[in-house]
Amino acid sequence: MTKKIGWQKYEDMIKNQISSPFASLLLTNNINMLEYNEEEEHEEIDIETLQDSDQDLLIIPVPESFSEQLSLLTSYECWIGHTNFDITESIKDTIEKTKGVEILKVYSRYRFFIGIGKMFNFSEVRKEIESNTL
Repeated sequence: MTKKIGWQKYEDMIKNQISSPFASLLLTNNINMLEYNEEEEHEEIDIETLQDSDQDLLIIPVPESFSEQLSLLTSYECWIGHTNFDITESIKDTIEKTKGVEILKVYSRYRFFIGIGKMFNFSEVRKEIESNTL
């Protein structure tokens, strides 16, 4: 089997998550909840009243990690690497030592995240990662 790394722009992944039907439902319901709270003038939320209202509301908090993910996009050029081989400690170390890689997070045995510094070119960093790991 030939080793391969497929690259996905992190920004595209975030856009797909935000534009999904489920995310749209969450956003709509969060807006409805904010409007409901404003009408009640910051009174405590009564879940039974919400359940009896004519609007269906889904109360799901947005995790702090989501805003952290968005802030990464403004600080780095972010990419997800998908591999068909195990990301071993040795490969992790090789990627981490590549010039331009400021952030590396290994998500699973086949997937990793990199944040490229603003003064580096992704295509050059990508070529170096591929030549050193494949």
